[in-house]
Amino acid sequence: MPYSLTMYSRNLSRFLLRLSKSSKISDIRRYLPAILQSNVKHLVGSAATHNRSATKSPIFDLPAPFDPEVKFVNVETDNLNVSSVDHIRAGYTDENPNGSPTVIAVHGCPGSHFDFRYLATPLRDANVRIIRINLPGFGPTPKPYDFIYNATNKANFVGNLLNKIGINKVGMAIGHSLGCTCVTSLVSTHPNLVASYALLASCGTRPNIGMRPYMWTRATAKVLDVPLLGSLSSVIVNRRYAKYGFNVAKTVKDEIDNSHRLCANVDFNMNTKCLELMGDKKIPVLLGFSIDDKLIEHEIFNEISLCLGMRTLDEMDGLEEAQTDKMPHIRYDLTTGMSRQLVFQKGGHYIQKFHANYIGKAMLDILNKLEAVKEWRTNLEHFSWSIGFRLADRFAITRQLTNAR
Repeated sequence: MPYSLTMYSRNLSRFLLRLSKSSKISDIRRYLPAILQSNVKHLVGSAATHNRSATKSPIFDLPAPFDPEVKFVNVETDNLNVSSVDHIRAGYTDENPNGSPTVIAVHGCPGSHFDFRYLATPLRDANVRIIRINLPGFGPTPKPYDFIYNATNKANFVGNLLNKIGINKVGMAIGHSLGCTCVTSLVSTHPNLVASYALLASCGTRPNIGMRPYMWTRATAKVLDVPLLGSLSSVIVNRRYAKYGFNVAKTVKDEIDNSHRLCANVDFNMNTKCLELMGDKKIPVLLGFSIDDKLIEHEIFNEISLCLGMRTLDEMDGLEEAQTDKMPHIRYDLTTGMSRQLVFQKGGHYIQKFHANYIGKAMLDILNKLEAVKEWRTNLEHFSWSIGFRLADRFAITRQLTNAR
């Protein structure tokens, strides 16, 4: 344990509680080295270990990646609790603009539209329209200084962007890691927008190992926004991310800081309620997870599964229909209603890359089922109208004959 952390350990908990309510310069100066040194190790150590181990994983069957041109649109900030600007110049990609259905994808952190460069390929080949969205502060989308990464603001940002480019129905919303908290919020903030969801390496009902202790994560995020000390803490945080394996040089300005802010603003209670709402409504969900994910523990995956009305890992282990030998890296492939769970042996935290083909096919299967249900309902509606008109005509003829008598 670092000397500074040992020195201040007795008063650290009291300080963190104060910092969650205020930002006293004297307190922060006193404890800043200890907090940053310890918290960033917790935050990035596991992720970086995963990144290094992923490069040693067996060779996967990867589709050809595709990087479309980035487009920009001005997203209004009226419902984003932002007063510093009237709009955000949001960067996004739009593949197969004339395709159908429409699928959106939201990255984790650090992250951007590049996180889906492999997964987009099987969807694009099936003529699906794919829109990859960059949240404020990530990729080419700037972050207003007063934009807060709470669930409602992120969901409204996505909704505003889609509305601006003329989209009012989404066949599937894909989220990766912390991006899942954004797309799951749509079931509450925009209940009629999304028909199905894909949650890949999803965060869940509580902080994962990379975010714990969560009180420290929230406190160090506060430090980033303190005048004078903010730049110092940013340098330390970025150096720590680099030390633990992240390629900081490839991130955009302030992306690491914004990742830390986003982590600190996750509302796990709301995320749990949204997951349960999806389960209660029996909304189709593709839930993807890898056994060797170093960030998302097995227990968190189980908790997400239970919220959605799906099976836990132990329950799947006892089901013959969940077992699969289709590919050597897949442990379970289980369908529950129109939802589906994919559990991989390998792939770490980035299954949307290493298993892009398999996940893409599973997504298309759900989308095709939704389209079949939609067509069936349309035909049933037409049939009902036809029967109604025939009965009305027969009633009118009978009435005319009765009057004639």
